[in-house]
Amino acid sequence: MLRGMAGDLLHPPAQDNDPLLVGELFRLHRTRCGQQLEAACHLLTHDLGWEIRLDVAGSVQRAEVCRSQDTALETSAQWKTAMIEQGWA
Repeated sequence: MLRGMAGDLLHPPAQDNDPLLVGELFRLHRTRCGQQLEAACHLLTHDLGWEIRLDVAGSVQRAEVCRSQDTALETSAQWKTAMIEQGWA
């Protein structure tokens, strides 16, 4: 579960503006054609709940809006597992 500084569960704030970065869910690396690639999955606030974004080499490759914290964490875990199966570490 995501926890704030005081140990409380995090809830997305009411929002009328741009998404806020909450944190990083995972970071993986891979060498392709002699170049080191880095992938990072970030958790952001969203008007409908949470957004997870997968950036590879600084470019958004995938994003999904999740209504619950559990769904966001489960989805990011599935993305990470799939990437590891494809050679990311």
